[in-house]
Amino acid sequence: MSKSNSNIEKLKELAKKEEDYAVKLDKDVRGYGNDVLQQIIDSVAIDSTKHAALYKACASILEGKSLSITDIEFEQLQKSLNEHIKVEVDMLKMVDTMIIRIKDPRIRMMLNHIRDDEYRHHTLLKNINQMVVKKEVLLEQDVWNMLFRDALTHGHAPPGPYEEPE
Repeated sequence: MSKSNSNIEKLKELAKKEEDYAVKLDKDVRGYGNDVLQQIIDSVAIDSTKHAALYKACASILEGKSLSITDIEFEQLQKSLNEHIKVEVDMLKMVDTMIIRIKDPRIRMMLNHIRDDEYRHHTLLKNINQMVVKKEVLLEQDVWNMLFRDALTHGHAPPGPYEEPE
């Protein structure tokens, strides 16, 4: 097995473990009757689900799966990501303010965790276009060129068995 295949299999294995862990966490704390504990554990389970998705994305990239999107989709994605980045910046500011104001160490610990998550989200969103998607934007012009300019038959089907060549 090549190193790349080994990495792909390991990433898929990690994704499966994270998914299984998320389900187990949910089952383990269900019915405790403590909403605060349930909410905290739910957030960990959601993170495990997120990690599984990221492992799967890494495996897909190593497998060479296309990440291409059209230029129009790219523009829409960029707009959406820019909006999310603004939200993440606002969230970071609000959480920072709350960390300063709230003195309960249990809450501060969770707010610090949230802030760290928001910072990672912000960084991921800022870099995702450059690191993952932008390399493979498929322009509409590229599609037309592939179909008509670059194709051997220049967009015309070769003559069938009952047709005369041009």
